[in-house]
Amino acid sequence: MVLSTSFVFVARPSALHAVESTTVHDKNSELVFLLVDKTRLKADLLTWPEDGSKSEKLVSFRIAIGKENGDKQKSGDNKTPEGIYFAKRIIDGRRLPAKYGPVAIPIDFPNPLDRFLGKTGYGIWLHGVEQDSRIEAANVTEGCVAFYNADIRSLSQWLKPYDSIIVIAKDATQVNRPEDVEQVTKLVHEWTAAWNERDLDSYISYFIPNFRSFDKNMNLKNYKKYKERVFASYKDMSVKMQDVRVFTHDRYAVAIMNQDFKGDNHFAAFGRKVLYWQRSDDGGWKLFHEEFDAQPMRFTNLSRDKIAQIIKSSPSTKFLQDARESKL
Repeated sequence: MVLSTSFVFVARPSALHAVESTTVHDKNSELVFLLVDKTRLKADLLTWPEDGSKSEKLVSFRIAIGKENGDKQKSGDNKTPEGIYFAKRIIDGRRLPAKYGPVAIPIDFPNPLDRFLGKTGYGIWLHGVEQDSRIEAANVTEGCVAFYNADIRSLSQWLKPYDSIIVIAKDATQVNRPEDVEQVTKLVHEWTAAWNERDLDSYISYFIPNFRSFDKNMNLKNYKKYKERVFASYKDMSVKMQDVRVFTHDRYAVAIMNQDFKGDNHFAAFGRKVLYWQRSDDGGWKLFHEEFDAQPMRFTNLSRDKIAQIIKSSPSTKFLQDARESKL
């Protein structure tokens, strides 16, 4: 299947600036993401360094998911979606019905691929429960991912609104396979180089054949002409991508990074770039959707004391330990 695309600029809510954040990567901070494994009813909070080779599992949580099996297709089907998503705002549970527990974190389902595929629905959240015993029933939600209340409180300290990635999969072994991450990362750098060098033919070759820029209502041929005019409008132009992180799923990949663009002395744009790549039938990847906003990527401070305390106090710890021992 070949997808179409759109390019959008995303403005984040001003309230976001009140959230503690780290924008400069150092030895005490890293990008973290949540990997939800529907088959194993487990969610792992992991780091995702730039090279993708030294990911560290920080803590594991037991979860409950949708009442029905399979990938969410339409509103009301009670299935938990599978894909790569961003955490949105954090909602205080006191503003919500009791079944959501103390905290809820919406995700951006349906994302660009979901919408293209015609999937419908809304209100897919990570949230707590009215009673922790509900988690043990496993398939109990209307499509959300539910956690023990102590765990969702802990998780809300680690997932950055509008930044953190939530990867949901039927089988987590299909997520972030090294060969996929390596291939997409290489494509990101090649595409950036073509852009930086204003090599228009090479730049355009990375897009899907039936590309359509919805904001400008252009097909790939007309979009190429548009980019030719843009490239020619600058005497000096440079673009750099920093802090590249690639997440892959069985059907598509998402690359996030900080973009630093400069055009002559009259235009500059620094912020987060998000690229969506479709896996093609021949095993390659093509670019089908792009987003940019002026808020750079933010990293999470990694407090080992806090991690140890979460593991010690988490209701999931004993359950997951018992599950491991039962398989010995």
